[in-house]
Amino acid sequence: MKCLMIVGMLFSLSFAVKAQIAQFQALYIYNFAKNIAWPAEDAQKDLVITIIGDNELVSELNKLAQTKKIANRKVVVKESATANGIAKCDVIYLGESKSSQIANLVSNQRGNKTLIVSGKSGQCASGAGVAFVMNGAKLGFEISNNNIKTAGLQVSQKLLNLGTEVN
Repeated sequence: MKCLMIVGMLFSLSFAVKAQIAQFQALYIYNFAKNIAWPAEDAQKDLVITIIGDNELVSELNKLAQTKKIANRKVVVKESATANGIAKCDVIYLGESKSSQIANLVSNQRGNKTLIVSGKSGQCASGAGVAFVMNGAKLGFEISNNNIKTAGLQVSQKLLNLGTEVN
């Protein structure tokens, strides 16, 4: 019985940690979007964030979207099961469990002004503009100014300074 209680407590703790990471990732993604110079022609459109493979992050971003705007643009959060067939959007987050789809996602988004954010470290080498990394228990991010420029976007120096810049 004690063993079952311990397993239950560990499971609950693991779930709480995952939820807390999703909260931090949502805040990071919101701030990534705030620090991008979006095309002037999109100023009156919703800022669309599509999440692939992370339901917890969808929930956290939806909470933020209810109360916050980015550059006076309403934030709309969408979900997709795969990197295929994603309609025009501003930010795409590719969850760690779907990271094998990065090449397909980058190829499909070529020519769109889309910031690609990955939940797996090292994905900037495969075309992501930003990739989350865990440094011990601390969440951080890698950022590729080259990949962001290739997507037709401009990132603020402030954001470049906060992350670990990679090429």
